[in-house]
Amino acid sequence: MPSAQKQEIDEAAMGRHGADFRSLLQAIHASNISNLSLVHPRGKVLFVEGESARGVFILRTGRATISISSSEGRVVILRIAQAGDVLGLNSVLRHASYNTTVKTVEPCRTEFIPRRELIDLMERSQPTAQAIAQLLGREVAELTDRARLLLLPQTANARLAQLLLEWSEDGPTITKSFTHEEIAHMISCSRETVTRLLAGLNRRRIIRVTSDSILISDRAALQKIAVG
Repeated sequence: MPSAQKQEIDEAAMGRHGADFRSLLQAIHASNISNLSLVHPRGKVLFVEGESARGVFILRTGRATISISSSEGRVVILRIAQAGDVLGLNSVLRHASYNTTVKTVEPCRTEFIPRRELIDLMERSQPTAQAIAQLLGREVAELTDRARLLLLPQTANARLAQLLLEWSEDGPTITKSFTHEEIAHMISCSRETVTRLLAGLNRRRIIRVTSDSILISDRAALQKIAVG
């Protein structure tokens, strides 16, 4: 990787994880371990649940779904990974198989760090180990929040409202990055239910659905549905 690119700290990632992410990247680049920079198109599977955990992917730009599946083939999307996330970290640290499947939902750039080299770096550098522990802690907290959303006794309408509120924290307009099937996997319901609920919210003018976006028109009403 060119030296200029090695020193790049993505603004999106920095805003999400701050000093911990900066510390990890600087340690990796300073150590000259064999990190591989990769560019992935939308729909690329980075790793699959049950596959041997060969290393971590540091997501520098873009987003990806993190999902699990049952033996019957039912898929649940646990969360959306964003720039600054270290994917596969928990499995690599446990020297286990990947326990999730990660798939890009838009073009992404990653750096791949082999397991052995990441472990060696952690053993040599206490600040790096601390940074990784902080990143892992945030990942666990996010997964706990997502599990709470899926498991607490709520209606599908309330879960959808909570998801839309989460996506619109930075502004009322949400770019339509996900299909109705993918949204269904996030809130544990059917694709048909998602389509019906979105149409109902649109008719009530709580949201406005266009071909490429969803506009939150009445946030107060959506918040009321989310807690109902």
